[in-house]
Amino acid sequence: MTGVDLPRWREHHAAAVTASEELKTALAGLGIQERHYRGIRPAVTSTGRPYVYLGIMSAADVESITTALQNDPAAPNHPEGRAADTTTPDATAAARQVPSRAQKDDA
Repeated sequence: MTGVDLPRWREHHAAAVTASEELKTALAGLGIQERHYRGIRPAVTSTGRPYVYLGIMSAADVESITTALQNDPAAPNHPEGRAADTTTPDATAAARQVPSRAQKDDA
């Protein structure tokens, strides 16, 4: 059988809705206007995996979002932010590699 049963789909859809709303709230908290991220919405695959669809964004919208993120003192890359955190951008390249699909399926 392919796909996912309805109760499980609803549970994963709720997780995707929550994640998408949290992202919208975080962007709004950075002072970004809603028109820059209105394409964000929840998504669930046919196998039941929850995702947040970011949609297509103009380069100007992405620039405004990245500028706001870079200027946020709580951001990991900000010079005034988490200076003691050595596991973020300065971590080794091996630690930052994205696992392959096979590695994800084995987990």
